[in-house]
Amino acid sequence: MQFELTEGIRLAKRVAALLSCSRSEAEQVIVGGWVQVNGKVVDDPARRVTDEQIEVHPKAQRGSVPLLTIVMHKAEGVTCWAESKKRGQSSLWDVVDPAQRSEADRSELSVTARQCKILVCLTPLEDAATGLVVLSEDPRILKRLEDRQAPLENEMTAEVKKPISPETLARLNPLGLRTSVNHQTDQMTGLRLALKGYVPGELGRLFASNGLDLHSLKRQRIGRVSLAPLQAGQWRALLPYERF
Repeated sequence: MQFELTEGIRLAKRVAALLSCSRSEAEQVIVGGWVQVNGKVVDDPARRVTDEQIEVHPKAQRGSVPLLTIVMHKAEGVTCWAESKKRGQSSLWDVVDPAQRSEADRSELSVTARQCKILVCLTPLEDAATGLVVLSEDPRILKRLEDRQAPLENEMTAEVKKPISPETLARLNPLGLRTSVNHQTDQMTGLRLALKGYVPGELGRLFASNGLDLHSLKRQRIGRVSLAPLQAGQWRALLPYERF
């Protein structure tokens, strides 16, 4: 008795044949969300296929696709450290939701949940802070973001719960940090800060050592990439011509 072979072959093998590329390149194309099986995006290279219709997006025809980098407006309470998040707390990787993709995103890149899980964040903020964070799988961008010899400038805004005297403002301008007053009332002072690189907690310690209660902290810019026009919780893909 003969049995019909229905197990099929791995999707990565079919795509590699279609694109005349290596199996690893085909897997990158699939994980990147550039392959449809019977009209639906499939991002699992191990998926078994038989006679299904396989379509590869024209941008991936050469067997290589742009490596994904995401610019996000982190909301308050979201953690940049998935391994240490508290019960019920969201991490950056939990909130990269298609519904939160900004309408300002002009990249036309397909982004899948599987792809988002492998992104790395080298620009963390405190859980209570908000603003610009970057997640990437591109080695060149990751190398630039963690370059300690030539760190990128970070522009931050902060609010503290009291007026600031000229003497205190002078102490908030140590070497490597530029601090200026944006606005000030009897109850609150808004500050703008620019510094090379950023280590979570360092501004909080500086303010505390000067008797200041930090009310809010927000990152507006990293290098030449700014937060605008993203609203809290929104994200977009970095465009190929954008440089930090």
